[in-house]
Amino acid sequence: MFISEPQIQAAFDVLHDQAHAKSRAAYEFAEKRLKVVLAKAQLAAEGKTVGERDANAQTSPEYEAALTKFRLIAETYYTERDRRDAAAAVIDAWRTQQSDMRAMGRVA
Repeated sequence: MFISEPQIQAAFDVLHDQAHAKSRAAYEFAEKRLKVVLAKAQLAAEGKTVGERDANAQTSPEYEAALTKFRLIAETYYTERDRRDAAAAVIDAWRTQQSDMRAMGRVA
């Protein structure tokens, strides 16, 4: 398969795009925020044992909402990460293609 100039330009555009950085920052923030929400829910939870308070905290509406939001942010981050990885793979294949073409020119 021959990788065209528009394909390689699109791959470079993906690598230069800030969407991955923004989605990673959002992911890391949401991960920390999830811990804060859980800690607050644990402090507010009622129960005789630590296990009961932990179970009540993990089933609290606040924590469930934070989990849902975290899942959506994680989906965005992993999608952007996969786009970036795919673009890097295209560039690597293009480099190999260019190297092969140079080698064929020397042999022929």
